[in-house]
Amino acid sequence: VDNVPTDNTLGTVSVMMHYSMVHLPEKPMMPRLADSRVGFFSITQEDYGYDSHRTEMRTYITRWRLEKKDPTEALSEPVKPIVFYIDRSVPEKWKPYFKQAVEDWQVAFEQAGFKNAIIAKYAPTAEEDPNWNTEDATISSISWLPSTIENAYGPHVHDPRTGEILEADIKIYHNVMNLLTTWYFSQVAPLDPRAQRVPLPDDLMGELLRYVVAHEVGHSLGFPHNGRASSVFPVDSLRSKSFTEKYGNEASIMDYGRFNYVAQPGDNVRLIPMISIYDKFATEWGYTPIPQAKTPDEERPFLEKIVRRQDTNPFLQFSNFSQYDPSAQTEDMGDDGIKATELGLKNIYRIMDFIIPAGTTKEGDDYSMLSHLYDRVLQQRARELGHVAMIIGGVNKIDKHIGQPGAVYNLVPYERQKKAMNFLLEEGFKFNPTLVKRELLDLIQPFGNVDKITNDQITLLKNLLNDSRIQRMTDAESKAYKGEKIYSVSEFIGDLTNGIFSELNEKSIVVDPYRRKIQRALVDELGKKINPEKPVQ
Repeated sequence: VDNVPTDNTLGTVSVMMHYSMVHLPEKPMMPRLADSRVGFFSITQEDYGYDSHRTEMRTYITRWRLEKKDPTEALSEPVKPIVFYIDRSVPEKWKPYFKQAVEDWQVAFEQAGFKNAIIAKYAPTAEEDPNWNTEDATISSISWLPSTIENAYGPHVHDPRTGEILEADIKIYHNVMNLLTTWYFSQVAPLDPRAQRVPLPDDLMGELLRYVVAHEVGHSLGFPHNGRASSVFPVDSLRSKSFTEKYGNEASIMDYGRFNYVAQPGDNVRLIPMISIYDKFATEWGYTPIPQAKTPDEERPFLEKIVRRQDTNPFLQFSNFSQYDPSAQTEDMGDDGIKATELGLKNIYRIMDFIIPAGTTKEGDDYSMLSHLYDRVLQQRARELGHVAMIIGGVNKIDKHIGQPGAVYNLVPYERQKKAMNFLLEEGFKFNPTLVKRELLDLIQPFGNVDKITNDQITLLKNLLNDSRIQRMTDAESKAYKGEKIYSVSEFIGDLTNGIFSELNEKSIVVDPYRRKIQRALVDELGKKINPEKPVQ
C-alpha cells in the first residue's frame, strides 16, 4: 500500500483489511481417517455416536478433493485439478522455477492414479483482469514478500467438517535467498563451483528457490515435515550419482535435510532435494480414490495394505522431529550420523579455503558478507556435531500399530553411544586450527577468535549434559535386561571428563586457551549438577 497514513507520536498505523468468504461445499467430501504412520495435517472431532464405551476422537487428514474424470482408468485426469497461480509479485526471472516447483508434484499424484492433478498458472496482468486478487478465497497462489525474514510458509484453508482443503496461499520472503545462499555455501561449496562465489548465479538460485517452493507446496497439499526422511538413505548411497539422481538426498522433500553435505569432491551427485519415494507413497495413501468404500472406516483395510509397505521399506517411514530420536532430527543426512558428520566436516574444512574469495567479490564493499559466511560455516559445523550428540542417550522410535511386530521404542546400542562419545571428544572438543585463519580473522574482528570457537563447544557440552538426556540414560539403566550393556550416566560422565582433561595424562602438560575454556566450562556445568541453584522463593 502506498502512502500508508501513520501517526508516529502514537505509534499507530492504518491498514486495509480484506475479507473474503465462500460457502462450504454443498456436498461434503468423505473424510479420510488419519494414521500416525503417514504424515498429514489433520482435524480432530469428538464422536459421541460411535459404538464404544468412551468418547471417540476421530482424526481426519486435510487434503484436496480429487475425483477421476474416468474412474475406470488406472491413470486419469481429475475432474477439477489443483491450481496454483504465480502472483504478479514474484520476480519475472523466478516465475519459471516456481511453476516447475508446483508441477514437480505431478509425479507423486500419478502414484495415486491422477494425471496432471496439480498445475501452475501465471496470474493475469492488471490489464487482463483488474479485479484479480490473491486475497480472493477461491484463488490459490504463491506470492513474493519484500521482507528481511529468511523463511517461507505454505498454509491452507480447509472445511472443518471433512478436512477438505479449499484454498492455499504460499508466501516466499525475499530474504530466503540469503538463507539459501549461506546454507548452500556452508554445506556443499566444495562440490559445486557455482557456490564458491557470492552472490550465487541466477540458475543456481532458481533451483534453490524451486526446492523451497516445492516444499511449501507440500504443506499446502496437507503434508507436514517428515523428520525421518533425511536419515533413512545409506550414507554410501548419498555418494552415488545413480542413487541420488533417482531419489535425491532425502526420502521426502518435506524433511529439513537441506543439501547433500555427505558427498565428496569428485562424486558428481545430486545435491538438492527432490520429490522422492516417501512423497509418492504418502500421496498414494492420502489421495488414492477407494470407490468401493462408502465410509471412512471401510477405507481402512485398503489403506492398511499401503502403509504396511513400511515394514520392509524404511524409506517410507514417517516421524515428527524428535528431541530424543537421532533418526528424526533437523538438518541431518544419511543413516549413520557419525559417518555423515565425519564426511560433512571434511567439507567444512575445505570450505575454509573458499570463504575469503566468496565473501570479497565486490570491490568497494565492506567485509560484512565475509563475516556472515564465516559465522554460518561455524554454525553448520556445530549443527553436524549436534547430530552426533543426539546418539548419546538416544531412543529410536519406529511408529507401529497393533499387529505389527517389534517394539516402538529401542535404545541406541551401547557401542553406538560409545563411538559417538569418542567422536565428539576428538572432533568436537579439540581445537582444529583450520577453523581459525589469521588472514580471515584480521579482516573481520580485532579479537574474539577464542570465544567464537569455544562458545560452540560450550553449547555442545551443555547439550550433552542437559537434564532430559541424563534422565533418559538413568531410565535406560533402570529397565535394562539382565546382562544388557547400557551406557550409564557414570560411564558417560567419566568418558567426558577424561576426554576433555586428556592432557593430564601427558608427561608434558600444555593446555591452549581454547582447551582451558572448555575445561573450565565442564567444571562449572558439573558443579551446577551437583549443587543446583535453589529456586527463588
